[in-house]
Amino acid sequence: MAHYELQKVTFTYPEETLPALSELSLSVPSGEFVVLCGPSGSGKSTLLRLLKREVSPGGRMSGVIMLDQLPIQDWPARELAGLVGLVMQNPDNQLVVDTVEHELAFGLENFGLGREAMRRRMAEMAGFFGLEPLLDRKTDELSGGQKQTVNLAAVLMLQPRVLLLDEPLAQLDPLAARELLGMIKRLNEEWGITVIMSEHRIDDLLPLADRVVRMELGRIAFNGNARDYVLEAWDHEGEDWVSSLPSVTRWALEQLPPSSQLHSDEPPLTVKETRNWLSRADMEPKLASETLDHKTRNATVSQQYRHSTTPSPASDPTPASTKPLLAADGLFYAYDKHSPAVLKGLEWQIRHGDWAVLFGGNGSGKSTLLQLLAGLRLPQRGAVHWEGTPFARMSSKERFSAIGYLAQNPLLHYAYDSLSEDLLQAANRAEAEDPKQEVEQMAERFGLTHLLSRHPHDMSGGEQQLGALAITLLGKPRLLLLDEPTKGLDPLAKLKLGEHLENIHAQGTTLIIATHDIELAAAYANRCSLLFHGEIVADGEPEQFFQGNLFYATALHRLFALGEASS
Repeated sequence: MAHYELQKVTFTYPEETLPALSELSLSVPSGEFVVLCGPSGSGKSTLLRLLKREVSPGGRMSGVIMLDQLPIQDWPARELAGLVGLVMQNPDNQLVVDTVEHELAFGLENFGLGREAMRRRMAEMAGFFGLEPLLDRKTDELSGGQKQTVNLAAVLMLQPRVLLLDEPLAQLDPLAARELLGMIKRLNEEWGITVIMSEHRIDDLLPLADRVVRMELGRIAFNGNARDYVLEAWDHEGEDWVSSLPSVTRWALEQLPPSSQLHSDEPPLTVKETRNWLSRADMEPKLASETLDHKTRNATVSQQYRHSTTPSPASDPTPASTKPLLAADGLFYAYDKHSPAVLKGLEWQIRHGDWAVLFGGNGSGKSTLLQLLAGLRLPQRGAVHWEGTPFARMSSKERFSAIGYLAQNPLLHYAYDSLSEDLLQAANRAEAEDPKQEVEQMAERFGLTHLLSRHPHDMSGGEQQLGALAITLLGKPRLLLLDEPTKGLDPLAKLKLGEHLENIHAQGTTLIIATHDIELAAAYANRCSLLFHGEIVADGEPEQFFQGNLFYATALHRLFALGEASS
């Protein structure tokens, strides 16, 4: 059955006074698809880890977690390990062995499955997830999205009855995210697997969910179906509730006259539903009038992302100088002589004042390109120039003082037992006049003051991300390279991050962001580029870049494009 029952569960991490979960009671029937949402640090990851006994965090717990009417601690270890599968928020924490093939086989080998049965399951799972071309690849050479897909496939090799997913979409490109959601829904519907999924990107999730559970401060703030959640969030005073709604839903509800009454069957959750909803409400002319040009479209997208209350015309891109600040000149890069080149003669110029967003599918080479531009990798051919000077003629200190780099895995930026120690060491490396004051100001700026004594591994994924950005910014770089900076952030935290980056950019820092967050690019960037087959194949201002795209476009862009097609 795989029926979970939580009764007044309270959990507190070691040396913490406030509990991460408080008096939490929840029932999850067998075969249900549950979406966990809520702000970063609300307890979602802690809850999922407690449901998977093998990775339960250390700390003090009271209350009872029942699985099929048996306390979870009383289940036989072997049976429970196969019954409940977990895909963690950080894919690197879950990879165990050297190649994709060995990773898929690892769990089955530990369960003593026969060779023939193992090969049959591997053939089925590799085909299902499209992993056959990657079977011989080393796991440490995969992109973040590829690692996440491998982890999910490895978990499913054991054929669990419960699937726990912690931010599985965070590192996936738009197409891969949609494909993965389709696979998970099929597993839920066709195999009857119980799915409990924590996610901040819920635009595509709400129509699939049987139930939405919102958490705040370790408690359940909402427990009900998706449309009731929309009604609750829309009427809620907290901005973080409204920001969690799909962008098309927020836009549609903003079109309602103030006196209108909402009913549970009304709020649209998808582009298709929004089109039908607008048609029933006789609002088609308003939709058509808002799609006259791409600048108006981007202004609407920006308004939705930033949650402003009144529309404003899209601002002109921030002026960028014509002189290249950083230039990639014919970059070639392959991980080894037996692997195909990731970058193939790539040419790209970044001007001072650019806010450039780099898109590309999982495994396209975005992270590799950023590492080359940061001087962390050396190209096999070609060169990177800083203001006309090749990297080879610059010292490491010169490069690292000019260029800041935020890795996709934020834990790579931590080396000490508390956030305050890591921040202090970063301030010392930057030779700050008053390192302690710099740390306090940076922590206050990012809302991290209450976490200064926390061990980095005990912070949520979103908190780790903000802390790593704070560490990077203490170096005061002229160029900031960010690899998936919104990964693990809730919508309100994304908004705050966007405001921080906007201030940094306004103060003269040039930004390059590799991301799958299309809304971020539409709201803030002045330049979008697409990496494909080792080259930059598209490069231009956002309104030009998004025109005609099917997947690299926001839900509102797709909604407005439909309006143009029908007019």
